Amino acid sequence: MRTCALIPAFNEAPYIAKVIAGSRPYVEKVVVIDDGSADGTAEVARAAGAICLASQTNCGKGSALRIGLAFARAENFTHAITLDGDGQHLPEDIPVMLRVAEETGADLVIGARSFDRARMPRARYYSNTVGSRLTSAIVGREIKDSQCGFRLFRLDKLCAIELRSLRYEFEMEVLIKMARSGCTIAHAPIRMVYDNGQARSKMKPVRDTVRICLWSLAFRFMGA
Repeated sequence: MRTCALIPAFNEAPYIAKVIAGSRPYVEKVVVIDDGSADGTAEVARAAGAICLASQTNCGKGSALRIGLAFARAENFTHAITLDGDGQHLPEDIPVMLRVAEETGADLVIGARSFDRARMPRARYYSNTVGSRLTSAIVGREIKDSQCGFRLFRLDKLCAIELRSLRYEFEMEVLIKMARSGCTIAHAPIRMVYDNGQARSKMKPVRDTVRICLWSLAFRFMGA
């Protein structure tokens, strides 16, 4: 396995250096895709030792990840790990993802968080549980955490799939299309960071979950 870490980032200057430093011991290269940040994220990322692919405008998480995946494939990596640049995913969990991939041979390893109702904001708890149940029904197998962006991909399988998502629906598009193409899927237990009971994610739990669900139906039933 030749593995790189792909980190999409939009205005994550306070967190990105720590995410990069935490990731570097476990992967061959750390690649930050700066999605039009205005706070110096790209400069901080380069200073921390990452390769930085910078966009002049904010195009969305999905667009940034597609740029990163194209780079990883061109550099002949066999696998790519995606994690968020805001520090809500712990790089120290990367070895767990790698171990599950090696043990199972899965084409896609999804980080599975523990949905602790007592620790999670109500809207986020329900958006995650509803989204995961819908996804499980769509793909015909159990998906424990459909919205988690902490994932490990086998690149030859992923890059054989046409992807078109620009924003947060990217994770669902990849999941649905990989499942429909017969790819194997495994889960790895991960932790999540909360600040005063709130996740750092920029995702809006209700609005973006509804949008993701609608896109999911399009990906599954309309060939989008």
